[in-house]
Amino acid sequence: MPGSPDTQPAPDLPDEQRVALVVATQAYQDPALGRLRSPAHDADNFGRVLADPAIGGFSVTSMVDATAQSVRIAVADFLAERRPDDLVLVYFSCHGLMDLRRRLYFATSDTRKDRLAATGLEAQWLLDQLEECRAKRQVLILDCCFSGAFAAGAKGGDELGLGERFLGPGRGRVVLTASRGSEYSFEGQPVPGHDMPGSVFTHALVEGIRTGSADLDGDGYVSVEDAYGYAYEKVRSSDAAQTPQRWLYGAEGTIVLARNPRGVTVTPAELPAGISSSLESSYLPVRSGAVDALAEWLSDPDPARVLAARQALDHVARSDRPEVAERARNHLRAHNAPPQSSASGRPSTGPPPAQAEAGRSEAASRWRQWTSSRRVRYGALAGVVGLGAVVGGLAWNSQREGGSHAGGSSYTASGPWRFEVHDRISGQDNGCAVTLARNGSDNSWSWDGLYGTHSYQIPYAGSFTWTVNDTACQVVTRATPGEARLPAVFSAYRGDTDAFAATGPVTVEVQNWPSGNTQCELTLKDPAETSQSSSLDIRTASKDQPPVRLDPSGRSLVYLADLSCDVRVSE
Repeated sequence: MPGSPDTQPAPDLPDEQRVALVVATQAYQDPALGRLRSPAHDADNFGRVLADPAIGGFSVTSMVDATAQSVRIAVADFLAERRPDDLVLVYFSCHGLMDLRRRLYFATSDTRKDRLAATGLEAQWLLDQLEECRAKRQVLILDCCFSGAFAAGAKGGDELGLGERFLGPGRGRVVLTASRGSEYSFEGQPVPGHDMPGSVFTHALVEGIRTGSADLDGDGYVSVEDAYGYAYEKVRSSDAAQTPQRWLYGAEGTIVLARNPRGVTVTPAELPAGISSSLESSYLPVRSGAVDALAEWLSDPDPARVLAARQALDHVARSDRPEVAERARNHLRAHNAPPQSSASGRPSTGPPPAQAEAGRSEAASRWRQWTSSRRVRYGALAGVVGLGAVVGGLAWNSQREGGSHAGGSSYTASGPWRFEVHDRISGQDNGCAVTLARNGSDNSWSWDGLYGTHSYQIPYAGSFTWTVNDTACQVVTRATPGEARLPAVFSAYRGDTDAFAATGPVTVEVQNWPSGNTQCELTLKDPAETSQSSSLDIRTASKDQPPVRLDPSGRSLVYLADLSCDVRVSE
């Protein structure tokens, strides 16, 4: 039963103190510094998205059109109070200026272009404050351009070497800038009747974080790398001739800026083939065991497994027989994942979660035993043959002759025959372990971990004895290899099929492909052939391919050995 993708809430933000200082200056007292349209708008939008507890989770301090002294004090206080594990973000949107000695300054409301050293905020001073800050993770975002001249719609002053100006001995600093040192940082053009546009760069950052579009790797987080990558592509695809830049100074690991507000799209994991097949079994104990084993995924740290288990159990809860459906509903309740209403439209009822939990460990252990390999020894030859889980139904298309035996017993065969094992163990079921021996010879077979019903073709005549590990393991002998009539349907993981007559090549079509399985090996044998390695025809059926044709090589009675997929056989 294939699952479908689901959107789930993004993971929680890291458990840390997250603080941001947002500084914007758009109005200047000095007529030589042109008024900027966007900084206040940018600061408000960026501050809001950072402060949103469902997105950024930052404690934000904003300053708009403040004086140089006010900004210095605010920066010093903000950085001095930090602890080593804090995440610190500092954002500036303003004019960038350079004096005759090529020292970089950020312009504040009272900055005079002809008195930068006295009235501006020097970049080296900001770097010194960051160096003295104890926070080991620092993000500095500068939406200031650093160009050779002013231009319409641009912010900035003369050519600057930005990267080296913020290169310090400290560790864990990321610097994002709106443009290169030789480029303008453009503001968006206003459109009549619409809100004032922000800076192209800051607008892209805010859009990517607020909408979750900047979550480029789909992990539910918008990292600094994600935000920069998204803004870079947005800016470069705009009409603005600027190139955002990024510098890393000893930064290690991922710095998370925000959660993706749209959540995370989770694709359910594929169920193990054994569980998927067993959920479709017509044998109720097998389905119940698969439900119990699948419930373990509800506690898995992988959300893809949790989703797969929840969807599969919900399907069982709505469609299976009452006893199996209730088992699935109890597991869902126990993990705070209430199932949907039943087919009748009425909510299901049942025992409390504590009762639902009872027996889970035993059932899960039983499922692991079902999926353990079944060992078969034929004479001196040992090999691994299939799974011990029963998946198919119990309707057999053949005459049932022979008798049943409990415990150790014996049987004398006049020709090829069938050996059947029925697991009737109740309570703590560890499966049936059976050993069959042909008296007076070296021929012997052994199986363990058998649940439900299994049938095996025995090609020899003679006297046989067997032992079982539990008297509830019922052995049934069938005097012939079987006489199934085609067309016939055979179920997987029940051992060998009954023999059927073939007048020529037969068509084998796989039905109900288990989740994740795309191939199935089909082996056609003669029930009278005593060589274990001898087969009449071996082919592999593939999903979405035509049915397989098997050639009996002139034999009139054949069977499919150790069938691992549900098939329909026809002439």
